[in-house]
Amino acid sequence: MNFRIIILLIFLSIVSCNQSKSDWENLIIDNSLKGWHIFQDDGTKSGWTVENDVFIFDAKMSSENMLVSDASLLSNKKYLSFEIKFDWKIEKGGNSGFMWGVSEDDKYKFPYQTGPEIQILDTKTYSNPKSILGGEIESNNIIEDLGKKKKFLGAVYGIYAPQNPYEGNSPGQWNSFHITIDHKNNKGKVVLNGILINDFKLKGKEWDSLVSKSKFSKSQDYEYLGEERWYGFAKSPKGFICLQDHPGKAYFKNIRIKEL
Repeated sequence: MNFRIIILLIFLSIVSCNQSKSDWENLIIDNSLKGWHIFQDDGTKSGWTVENDVFIFDAKMSSENMLVSDASLLSNKKYLSFEIKFDWKIEKGGNSGFMWGVSEDDKYKFPYQTGPEIQILDTKTYSNPKSILGGEIESNNIIEDLGKKKKFLGAVYGIYAPQNPYEGNSPGQWNSFHITIDHKNNKGKVVLNGILINDFKLKGKEWDSLVSKSKFSKSQDYEYLGEERWYGFAKSPKGFICLQDHPGKAYFKNIRIKEL
């Protein structure tokens, strides 16, 4: 083969690889859950449907007791550094979340034992905590957080409050997230409806200090989690991404990801 042709083929191969890495990948395929699965599903878990390329979680359709087991939706693929964009909406009083770095090891009972979470919720519940779905546990979570906002919309749940709190659109209306998780540059950020609301570290002294002051540093008060408690929290940068189950209904569409 001509030497120039070989060089050209190598060049085209490199360009193709670089281009594919920079492309956004659609994560809703053929109006189905293809490419996704329910956390530790043994074939009996439920709660998720797809309609018109929209993922829908309905707690009333789920077979799970959320204090005992979990029906969150995980990607089949593991990711390290990425940007992800998706639209979401919840019903009045609703609550959900997006997680990364999730492990599905059998020693963990819930995705949130390992994966940090970007909070999704009806922000009006901060004015009326009893309006949140899920009962006393959820309303107490808000009451304890009223002055901190570490569980507010766009927070890294329990760790980083949004620097620019923004209530987003009302329940039943679509909102858009653009989330960056960049381990190479130790950078995470959350953009809500085009507005930067949170900017945070993924590791280091600042992260460790904030985690040490959160529930994720504690072990004695969380027996329902099993022996592993929070010992694996945020320990694996590469893991599954996750859409959380929660009381009420949550909707997700236009899910696209770009690996960094």
